[in-house]
Amino acid sequence: MNKLLLATLTSLLLVACGGNDSSAKGLDKAAGKGGAPGGKQRVLKVEGYVAELGSQSKSFKTMATLVPKNSVSLSAATSGRLVSLKAKDGALVKKGELLAKIDDSELRAQLKQAESNKMLAEQKEQRIRNLFEKNGATKQDLESVEASLKSAQASVELIRAQLAKTEVRAPFSGKLGFVEVSVGAWLNSGTPIAELSEVDHLKAKFALPQRYASVIKEGDKIMLKDAERHVEKEGVVSALDAVISESSRTRRVMVDVENANGEFIAGSFVSVDVAMESSNVESFTIPSEALILDREGAYVFVCNQGKAKIKHVTTGLRTPMSVQVLSGLDVGDTVIVSGIVSLRPGIAVNIKDLRHSINYEVN
Repeated sequence: MNKLLLATLTSLLLVACGGNDSSAKGLDKAAGKGGAPGGKQRVLKVEGYVAELGSQSKSFKTMATLVPKNSVSLSAATSGRLVSLKAKDGALVKKGELLAKIDDSELRAQLKQAESNKMLAEQKEQRIRNLFEKNGATKQDLESVEASLKSAQASVELIRAQLAKTEVRAPFSGKLGFVEVSVGAWLNSGTPIAELSEVDHLKAKFALPQRYASVIKEGDKIMLKDAERHVEKEGVVSALDAVISESSRTRRVMVDVENANGEFIAGSFVSVDVAMESSNVESFTIPSEALILDREGAYVFVCNQGKAKIKHVTTGLRTPMSVQVLSGLDVGDTVIVSGIVSLRPGIAVNIKDLRHSINYEVN
């Protein structure tokens, strides 16, 4: 009985060993066909951009509005009937030229009376002063006549000021717009008569995005162009706003433009070409999506012998499309511009396509 049990156990053990051997051979065969996991490194297909030095002049283009250097709405400073109108539609006028006159007959009559009172006050003041010097009048008498004289003088000055308000004169040389009134009309204080604009000198106003807020300064030359009238002229930056707008994140710029020959028309739009950098400064310009920022600064991945490699860079001007690289890259480096999220130092990469540099100029 014991011998029979021992023989049965021995047979079962041999069968089990044979089955395990067969299974192992089957796995070895399968591994030979499909490859074991991790037996071959994964290669990431990416797009590249060949770094090349460039020296082209970069610029920012925007639109500006041309406005007169000085512009004012001429209006009546007092109420009255318009008795004289020398202003003509579209006329050129000189500074100080009389353009309109309001009836001043009543004021002139008041002026004569005030001047007469002033003369009497002067005579009385002189008599009392002579008596005071001879001890014939008191100090109080002298002070009283001096006060009366000053009051008479003030009345004359007040009426003369009111008379000046009956005249409308050009505050500066310029060109009139359309005249809005006619002789004989009753004008109230503030009634507009005509618009006067200094069109020989214009100002161009435009806004620069915050990232460009410091690329220009007062005295820089800016090219202005009216494409519809085929007029192009150079202006000079005269002022920059002290602050950046919180709502638009832009900085306002003002450019003075000489317009003695009337090339530009005030109120029109012109294109503005703002130079960003000097044309003799060489640098790399790469696609903006290639740049990565972390606590250590800016860096990019380059393809080095089929492997991804990190290069830290120093950047300059940035736009939504491109980034200027001042240092950190070498000529001929292939900058990786796609698959950035999956990149790690040392990972195998295959450049499937190269992008052309002409698409990434800083404009």
